[in-house]
Amino acid sequence: MSSDGTDSGVRYTPPTATDAQPRFLVGGAGDAPEGRYVFYERLEVGRANPGRENAPGLLLVDDPTVSFRHCVVTQSADGRCFLRDVSRNGTRLDGRRLVPNVEAEMQLGQVIGVGMGHTFRLEGEISSFGAGVPMTHGLTAASPGQTVATVLVGDIRDYTVLVRKAPPEELQRSVSMVFEELTNGVIRHGGTVKEYQGDAIFSFWEGSLGGDQGAKACRAAFELDKMAHEIAEDPSLWNVPGFELRMDWALATGPVVIDTFGGRVPTGLSMIGEPVVLAFRMEKFANDETGSILVCPFTKELASSEFEFRDLGERHAKGFDAPDHVFSLVGEK
Repeated sequence: MSSDGTDSGVRYTPPTATDAQPRFLVGGAGDAPEGRYVFYERLEVGRANPGRENAPGLLLVDDPTVSFRHCVVTQSADGRCFLRDVSRNGTRLDGRRLVPNVEAEMQLGQVIGVGMGHTFRLEGEISSFGAGVPMTHGLTAASPGQTVATVLVGDIRDYTVLVRKAPPEELQRSVSMVFEELTNGVIRHGGTVKEYQGDAIFSFWEGSLGGDQGAKACRAAFELDKMAHEIAEDPSLWNVPGFELRMDWALATGPVVIDTFGGRVPTGLSMIGEPVVLAFRMEKFANDETGSILVCPFTKELASSEFEFRDLGERHAKGFDAPDHVFSLVGEK
């Protein structure tokens, strides 16, 4: 980037000023000069096509893995900022991949990541900004979606009995409240909630073969398990008389492929890989004797410097060729 705020790979046209409080995204990393891009109610990040380069309120990146419309930052009337991913290859907030078309609240200082390493930090004052250069256009190029992730599955114990015997309206409200609270816990620990499957919450942390995603997920599992116990004692959150809330957890780590589905307007994440299946299978082994948080050998290996584990011996997960060791997460070292 040049000292006047111009990035060789970014084109930006400022929006018309309004009565809203000005915010701006700051691009650049390390020792490079920073580009500053002011917005008021809305700023869209994307890739240019002919005819839209000079449209106001657009921050356009020269990167074929960035979508035509990649993500949108908005500011509400009370000054809160929100980020929504609408891309094929995903948007990250402080490194956490967002679920498509679900708004995530942003705080000042948080960083948006798009494409191949482009980052923009949310700030709350105005500075100079400049024009950019022509960019590529056309269809969004696919970005490699393979990563090493730790998958965390949390399941409500004896949910089938609950469905048969508990009042459905109260059960639905209580389950929704449980998952809302747990989602906040996942986000606090830098994870992404992929989806809810009936009585289960499915989240994940991305990393590498020697990364810290296993330790992050273990730490999150401890907090979520603690939260579940606290929720069970709070009738404003769990109000199913005669039925105690109990949850079991499983963590599995390994290679996965992450993509979006929904065509030009992505509506969710797709994740394929052995850790997904293994986490859902392992959770079924949890009981009062094993403890409520179970992990696979790879997760244990990644987190062993920070956490203590208990070897539960070999268990044969349904659908897998051979049994493997399962470990109970005991506590931090």
